[in-house]
Amino acid sequence: MKYILVFLVLVIIKQSYSQCNSTNDEMLLIGDSWAFFSWSGDSYNENFDRFGLSDINCYSTSGLAVNGAEASDYFDDPARKQELIDYITTNPNLKIVHLSLGGNDAMGNWNKTMTSQQEDAILSVIMNDIKAIIDTIWFYNPNLDIHISGYDYPNFEETIGGFLIPSLHPFYGTWNNMGQPTNAEINGILSKASQAFADSAAAWDKVTFVNNLGLMQWNYGQTSPLTVAPYGTYQPFTAPVPGGYPDYPSPLDALNFGGNDSFHLNNNAYELFIKRHFEQFYWDYFRPKDTTFKADNSTNNGWTTLTNFNNDKLQVGNDASSNQVQAILSFDTHLIPNDKNAAAASIFIKRTSLMGSNLQPENLMVSITSSNFGDNIGLDTNDFNDFGEASAICCTYGTVDQDGFWMRIDLDPILLPYINRWATTQIKLVYNIADTDRYFEFSNDINDIQLDVTYQTAPLSVNEVESNTDISIYPNPANDEVTITNVKPNTQVTIFDLNGKAISQEILNVNQSLSINYLQSGIYFIRIKTEKGIVVKKLVKE
Repeated sequence: MKYILVFLVLVIIKQSYSQCNSTNDEMLLIGDSWAFFSWSGDSYNENFDRFGLSDINCYSTSGLAVNGAEASDYFDDPARKQELIDYITTNPNLKIVHLSLGGNDAMGNWNKTMTSQQEDAILSVIMNDIKAIIDTIWFYNPNLDIHISGYDYPNFEETIGGFLIPSLHPFYGTWNNMGQPTNAEINGILSKASQAFADSAAAWDKVTFVNNLGLMQWNYGQTSPLTVAPYGTYQPFTAPVPGGYPDYPSPLDALNFGGNDSFHLNNNAYELFIKRHFEQFYWDYFRPKDTTFKADNSTNNGWTTLTNFNNDKLQVGNDASSNQVQAILSFDTHLIPNDKNAAAASIFIKRTSLMGSNLQPENLMVSITSSNFGDNIGLDTNDFNDFGEASAICCTYGTVDQDGFWMRIDLDPILLPYINRWATTQIKLVYNIADTDRYFEFSNDINDIQLDVTYQTAPLSVNEVESNTDISIYPNPANDEVTITNVKPNTQVTIFDLNGKAISQEILNVNQSLSINYLQSGIYFIRIKTEKGIVVKKLVKE
């Protein structure tokens, strides 16, 4: 009953739910038709949502993401350059510019008859023009990062050859000016351009690049025989990325206008293209933290009701019998430095299914313990009525409206002192709803349960705490038992080994002896939870 009352009080006094932060423009998109189509299809903000970063927005306009744009346009076109300058100088939340340029420059100037030296000369001009744009951006805001997005393979031969009158295809002129190259020939120059992007990004400070060549081949496959050389097939999720199959084009299923566009992707394909940029770069970039802890192991994570428990998945909500289902997460957080405290923390979990309507708008209560819920660290029904050392309604981010989408949970500051820098931290998720058969299921793969922690220097180090407290332990060294002085009734005491593993936990009263006869000889730490904070004492067992 004690825990239920605590839960009800917390829900009453802290009424906040779902996304709490306002959405800020932290990414700017500039570039050519790949920028335009991916922006107009909202591929960037869809992926911010997918990865639990729904408080971040990507900004662009039809003047900054332009069909047919070349790199030089951003410093030769006064209006476009001024729009870029105006935006980056008036938006203090902006962190990064996503740049999609170079494709039109390459295809507009390259011909398959060129020598390798001539190709290198074209690519050198493109890289110099891109660097000139970056230098312009840095002149007006030197703190911005730059991310070059690159491209995926086109499909000229198949789309133009399959057109009713090939010479009337919208991209026939482009293909013809390049000398009607084969898939392998045009993929070769695009591969060379991607290498130039990669080399430049490695050489330029604060610039990154993700190579996505072959991504459409990987996602869609070539399940029907290609109508041009090499005429073969391959299944989805078999092409290597990056690189793909350089003698194959991007599949028609990935292309715009029902597979008739030679170079641009459809909305779904652009979302997948940008999704890989998030997987490879942006998801980490937009998660400021000192350490990410993955769940310690699958057996200590799962769900519990009043009468049942399981570690096959994370489940939270109400089941078919209207029984509350609580999710339990376990993180080994002992690698937090001893002189640091948690200043902020966020949990990321990946949805695998949803029963009933989406719970994302509901209040999510998070409870935390610096030891474990119930009787031990493993799951059992005793965990159900244990709400740990602190609880709060926490802000969540992401719509979580599709399987594979991530929910981000920002821990309330009152929970942070209980992140255990000596051993395991357990966290419980609860939706206090009345609905029947309405619940989230999240993956129990340890890679899909992540805790980001940002540190601040602790007000007192362990040694400073020891020297500024009246608490003492005697005898020390000891054989069978020790007494801890000047503690209040119901003081929580935990013994840890040198590796930070919790050996035992007890609740002591004033001057109560603590048995240590079960310990092997060696050095241990006794963690004593007081009203003023945590006191850590060294213990030598003889």
